[in-house]
Amino acid sequence: MSDLIFESNRYFTLFDVVVSHGQLLLRAQKNETYSHNIDIVFWDTSYIQLYTRLYGISIRKVEKNGVISYNSVTEYLNYDKSYLFEVSSGEEVYYVAASYLKVFENQLAFNETSLGVLEYRGRDNEIATSIKG
Repeated sequence: MSDLIFESNRYFTLFDVVVSHGQLLLRAQKNETYSHNIDIVFWDTSYIQLYTRLYGISIRKVEKNGVISYNSVTEYLNYDKSYLFEVSSGEEVYYVAASYLKVFENQLAFNETSLGVLEYRGRDNEIATSIKG
């Protein structure tokens, strides 16, 4: 299994985390060239192996057996609704274990986040997801 979920040549940073709900946000910020942010949000995140700055990105759902050798991560990946996502940037490959991810375009300001539990902003325009069906 190696399903391409999302790909972009923009510059992404590890932007925000809500630890209590396992939410992880990678953002490509709007700027003079791009009129919108791209927010990649992972839910139920249990493992993160990422560089904090990524120039260009592609994300795939990959086979979860044998890639990560940590017992706690392997145990998490044995659950039905847990997946291993491969995040590639240039020649580097990283991994995130989470239940799913969604990608949004939004106009949020630098100090605003699309993460949240009861209230959130910036999730109106979904452009990609790992959820099938």
